[in-house]
Amino acid sequence: MKAMTGILLVILMILSLLSGCCPYSRKVPPAKAPSKEQPIEKPQIEVKQVQTPSEKPTIKPSEKGIATEAEIMAGTIGGEIPPVKPDDQPKFVIPTDETKEIFQPIYFDFDKYNIKTSEHPKLNAIADYLKKNPDISILIEGHCDERGTDEYNLVLGEKRALSTRNFLVALGISPKRIYTISYGESRPADPGHNEEAWAKNRRAEFKIKQ
Repeated sequence: MKAMTGILLVILMILSLLSGCCPYSRKVPPAKAPSKEQPIEKPQIEVKQVQTPSEKPTIKPSEKGIATEAEIMAGTIGGEIPPVKPDDQPKFVIPTDETKEIFQPIYFDFDKYNIKTSEHPKLNAIADYLKKNPDISILIEGHCDERGTDEYNLVLGEKRALSTRNFLVALGISPKRIYTISYGESRPADPGHNEEAWAKNRRAEFKIKQ
């Protein structure tokens, strides 16, 4: 009887194996490893380097002593500066006795080109005369004392002539009637080497175009 029971158990096991019902025959799939989230790629932003504007070049005077900076300064009021041509030079003359009292030189402080309040009455008188005589043009000469280099004084003399010109233009005189030139320190009114002489040489003088 035991033998028969053993045979039946063997047969059942064989049948179970053939039918796949045996719990020992099941293959358990391997557990999946937990997936790791892929890092989100951040968009790369291209940063462009902003170029800072370069510094303005140093302004140098031209060979004729007319500074570019001074020309720009004059343009804020009067427009283009009438050029002084060689054939124009003989036409500009020193004011006569009749007009000498009107066209008096004006004077500047050391290393300055702004018009001093004390010189305003002189320029007002010149502007009144030019308004009454619309056919007359003038030449303004800028001068300096002997201190400073020749190049520096040529620029400073031109700035003095142009600031004088601007003052007259602001009073209503056409810029086309006002010429400018700089002599720097080359034509001193007083050849001395002291403060008294230097004060006389820091000036703007006027000539009349006939």
